[in-house]
Amino acid sequence: MTTKKRFIEEIEQDLQRAKNRLKDVQDRGNAAISQYDLDMGYDADFYLRKCPMLQCHVSHYQHELEEATQCGVQQSLFA
Repeated sequence: MTTKKRFIEEIEQDLQRAKNRLKDVQDRGNAAISQYDLDMGYDADFYLRKCPMLQCHVSHYQHELEEATQCGVQQSLFA
């Protein structure tokens, strides 16, 4: 299985988006869930407890970032 190599910045952005989404649902509950999802029966409780997909996204990106930086991060020469 071949996986696409991603820039650390991409992973960090995805991780931050996942954290923001999780916090939004934790803070605002069903108000943060789309009407479509609510109509289909997927409310905040579903995403936070029954199927903790949002937390899984955060965990996935954290693991991906750890893998990408396990040998350290090279500083940019031309910032």
